[in-house]
Amino acid sequence: MIQKFRWKFIGMSIMALFVVLVITLGALLGVSYTQSHNEVDRVLTALVNNQGQLTPRNAKPVFGNQKDPINKNFLAGEYNPEAVFQYRYFTVAETPQSNPRIVNDDNVYDVGRAEILSTSKRIFKDKTTDGVVTIGNNQYAYRVGKNQTGRKFIVYLNESLIYHRFSLLVRVSIVLGIGALIVFALVLILVSKKAIGPIITTYRKQREFITNAGHELKTPLAIIAANTEMEEMLGNNSEWNKSTKEQVDRLTRLINRLIALARTGETGEVVLNKVDFSEIVKKNVNSFKSVMQKNNLKYSGMIMPDLYVKAEKNVLSELINILLDNARKYCDKDGKVLVTLTKGRLGTNAILKVANTYKEGKGKDYSHFFERFYREDESHNSKHSGFGIGLAMAQEIVHTFHGKIHVSHKDDMIIFTVILKLAK
Repeated sequence: MIQKFRWKFIGMSIMALFVVLVITLGALLGVSYTQSHNEVDRVLTALVNNQGQLTPRNAKPVFGNQKDPINKNFLAGEYNPEAVFQYRYFTVAETPQSNPRIVNDDNVYDVGRAEILSTSKRIFKDKTTDGVVTIGNNQYAYRVGKNQTGRKFIVYLNESLIYHRFSLLVRVSIVLGIGALIVFALVLILVSKKAIGPIITTYRKQREFITNAGHELKTPLAIIAANTEMEEMLGNNSEWNKSTKEQVDRLTRLINRLIALARTGETGEVVLNKVDFSEIVKKNVNSFKSVMQKNNLKYSGMIMPDLYVKAEKNVLSELINILLDNARKYCDKDGKVLVTLTKGRLGTNAILKVANTYKEGKGKDYSHFFERFYREDESHNSKHSGFGIGLAMAQEIVHTFHGKIHVSHKDDMIIFTVILKLAK
């Protein structure tokens, strides 16, 4: 259990860091993308306003006065006149014959004139005002404007270069994020044992207390049982003595269950070997026949032979006893109890099912059934004798064997299913 808690702690911590990184880096990338998008928009605006010509002087009104606290663009930073020379753009004008003509391509390299003209002709024809096109190996944002004579012209801006900073930041963020997660995970694995040290100490002390207190309580119970038997031998066989014996037996069972529950808390205390699951189930099913008959229950078992699992024989037997005893206690009057042991569909698991008639179970919440000391009757005045630790102990045992256990309700029957891997 401690190791499970440790790895759960590590997993949740890494997940928390992952969420923080996603939010932080995502926000950073979002700001960078917005900045690049706004930069493209500002440059196109400057180009259109100046009919395809961009200079440090005519670009300043669009980029803003960064010394003005009201109009200052915080994301864009302070305006640098030299920055306009980094942009690659060209302009295409419409002739009186409505044909496109390249008027400024000094700021681009290796762009086919035929491709520019055909693309511009299509844009003039479609009457679109802005958009994005691919020319050569680059992506160009364009915007349509009008000159002083009313003739249309198109300015093209190479936005691939502007968004290159954003794509670089994406790659760096991914690498740094993965690196941070790996480093954090390694550090967490190294220090996690020390971090949960107080919890480990408290848990071990709790288990030791339960075990020691259980053994201490057995002594006075043994004396009470012996005194009661002596009273009976002396002829004082009253209903009070009978009640005392029943309560002593009940307390003894409770103490044994508590000690067993404490001992099954750590996998290291149970040595797993290859055991005959079929034989153990068969033996325990047969031992409950008389008890089931005494309660007027229809009892049957269907056990597939030669199914072996990795477990501890006595602890596995205790698991089956808990499930059978639970089925006996909570089965409806004159109901039936059915036990099946089969091989899973893929042939890798052994599946044990213990089912009993329980008509009132339809629609109930079964999510708490395996919690320690959970009782459906919160007043503890249930007609069924139980302590609320049997199923919790069953779950501990199954987890110790690296298996799964769950409960369901179908056709007026409550079904407990245990899945264990078959041993090779």
